[in-house]
Amino acid sequence: MFSSLKSAALVGLVALSSLGAVSAKGALGVKAAKVSVTSPDGLNDATYTLKEPAPISAPIDLSESSIFKLSFTVVDTVSGESVYPQQASLLFEDPKGDDVTLPVTVKSNGKAQLTINAAKPHPALLPTHGKFHLTLLLSALDEYAPLAYPLGELSLPSSVLQPIPRKRHDLPARAGEPAFQPEQELFHTFSENPKTVGWLKSGSGVAITLAPWGLLFALVGKLSPSLSLQTPAVSSVIFLIVLAAIETLIFVYWVGLKLYQLFPPFLALCAIAAYTGLVALREMRVQRLKAGGVP
Repeated sequence: MFSSLKSAALVGLVALSSLGAVSAKGALGVKAAKVSVTSPDGLNDATYTLKEPAPISAPIDLSESSIFKLSFTVVDTVSGESVYPQQASLLFEDPKGDDVTLPVTVKSNGKAQLTINAAKPHPALLPTHGKFHLTLLLSALDEYAPLAYPLGELSLPSSVLQPIPRKRHDLPARAGEPAFQPEQELFHTFSENPKTVGWLKSGSGVAITLAPWGLLFALVGKLSPSLSLQTPAVSSVIFLIVLAAIETLIFVYWVGLKLYQLFPPFLALCAIAAYTGLVALREMRVQRLKAGGVP
């Protein structure tokens, strides 16, 4: 029984410590918060003291010479100490259009300030309807609970506002302007196919390449009766085969190869032809000397 009571007490201590850890997490708040509206003539100057969560009771209408200033100090509502939030911004909610969010400058000691000169407001506020619901937004990631504090309503002078940009599908259409209009047609230029050599040029090249062989075959018939045919040496046969391979390669090049595809085998065959030709000439010289020829 004593052990059961001890276990129950231990569970109770753990629960209390957990509750204490949860309650230890504070929430962001503001103190010494106020809104001041000033102007050079001082006729419409006003100061509004803010106390969370109550907003400003009356709407604030700014003139062209008015300066709107929001100042406050960010604090931890549990300890009351100043806090530097990771994010601080003022949300301008436009009931008839898009919302605008402006950052609030916060110092390391938690003091924050935002100033709006009605004569030259932030560019993001110009293309709007000019009437906003203000909400102060503060957050510090997971360290503190965030704050969303509605401050009240604010109106900018219509003389400083810019025309609201019309969206693509806004209706109804303006007078004399269609609601939908065709976009400019896009043209794409693709790379042209590589040009190929015409059949006339290819045929001319083939004819020029085969012309020496045709001349050789034409003269063989006339010269064969006066020639004493002998079995050629192996080196001579190899040399002729290499020459035939070069001629065949040139023919294939004219039919379907590129110049960069021709060069490697062509140079290799030329080197082989030079070597085999030199060997064949040496053997023919030896045979001529054996037959009693002049060196």
